[in-house]
Parts: sequence; structure tokens; C-alpha cells
Amino acid sequence: MTTILEHIDSATRRYQALPIFLAFANDRIPFARFTDFFREQAMAARHFQDFIWACTAIEGDDALARFAKEHRRVDSGHYKWTAADLARFGLPPMTLDDQFALDTLPTRIQLARILACFHDAEPEARLVLLASLEAAGAVTLGVLHGYAARNGLADQLLYLGNAHVRIEERQAEAVTSVAAHVFAGDSAHLHALVDVVFDALERMFGDGGQRIYGDVVATAEA
Repeated sequence: MTTILEHIDSATRRYQALPIFLAFANDRIPFARFTDFFREQAMAARHFQDFIWACTAIEGDDALARFAKEHRRVDSGHYKWTAADLARFGLPPMTLDDQFALDTLPTRIQLARILACFHDAEPEARLVLLASLEAAGAVTLGVLHGYAARNGLADQLLYLGNAHVRIEERQAEAVTSVAAHVFAGDSAHLHALVDVVFDALERMFGDGGQRIYGDVVATAEA
């Protein structure tokens, strides 16, 4: 039997091995091109806020509902930090046309796949979706923050900076511990949700990485 937690762990390891993450981790992305993904990141970060709100839409006053309420409080508003990071590099603010640009439609399709998982979702499903997103997010933020830190930007950036990393530390672990019995199970439905989250994110970052840094990623893989 593969538990839900084991599934998330194995999917996270596969996600971490995406060529775009390896390129950043191995400093193959030229610093002059570091900000090439910032505008798409700003767009995606706003969608991730919807994920957090949907994950934590758990009613009641039990331990699970209280955890969800606190997680929503701590994990809300981070998308606003991307605006400061754009300004830090002299990039123009996002417009409505930027948020819905044609060339980033493939990214929004993958984000929509994840958001659709919350339709009529039970609390257990919301927790599994949250744990999957937090596990993947720890990889994404960790790799990009590491690159920023090695280039002296960890204290200057907000979304990819030290403050954000400190907030996000051990969040995935906190989610899995609040309902350990759910993550020790092997529900086929919950396994399927884990698959959707990681498949969507792998496609999103894999395709986006190729679109933005394809020449560098191709060189790194050669």
C-alpha cells in the first residue's frame, strides 16, 4: 500500500528534478535573465492565492477548522509581494492584459485544472490538495530563493526573499500532521488529486521553463 503521504513525497522528488529547477539550482540561468519569469510568476502567484482560500474553506470550530483558519491568515496576501519585486528590478506593474496574456494561456490552463479540484471537495480532499501544493511550493520557492541568495538578493526581494521562506518553512509538515490519519490512508480519490496537482505543476513549470529559458535548459541537458 502506498499512503497519500508517500505519494506526495515521491511526486515532490520527481517535481524537484524538472530541468528548469536543475538549471536554477546549478546556476545555469544567466543572472541577466533572472527576471525573465517575474511577470508570469506574478500572474501565477495570484492564482495560488485562490488555491489557499479554497484549501482552507473548512467550516466549523474543531481543530481542523481552526488550523485552516490560521493557515489562511498566515498564507494570504503573498502575491502582492511580486509587485514589489517587479519594481525592485525596474519592471512595469502588471496590467489586466498581462494577467490574461495569450502566451501565458497554457499556464492558466494548468492552474485551472488545480482550482477545479476544489469543486464540492470534502475537508480531507482540501487538506491533501493543500499538502501537495505546499510540498511543491517548498521546492519552487527553495530553488528560486537559493538562486536569489547566491546572487545577493535574499534580503532585497519579497516573494523570493528570506521573509517568505521563513513563513513557508515546515508548512507542508504542519498540514500532514493536523490530520495524520488522512495521509496514512490510501484513498484512490485522494491519490488522484495528488496526481492532478503535480501533473499540472510539472506541465506548467516544464513548459514555461522551456518557453522562457529553453536555450539554457537544452544546453544543461546536453
